[in-house]
Amino acid sequence: MAVDFQGFEIARRGYDRAQVDAFLAGPAEGTSPAAPPVFDIVRRGYDRAQVDARVAQLLNGETRR
Repeated sequence: MAVDFQGFEIARRGYDRAQVDAFLAGPAEGTSPAAPPVFDIVRRGYDRAQVDARVAQLLNGETRR
């Protein structure tokens, strides 16, 4: 059973939040991602494991928000 997407936790060192948000705006608008993105690692970014899991879901066709 899939769980609705609730967002990401903030980590001490994580993925750039603006880059992740921009990438996720595509699927939210109905655009399917073509390839895994590469995000910069910054201070106070999104938790990398959570983002990686969500990106994997999107690339596998999981579109639930």
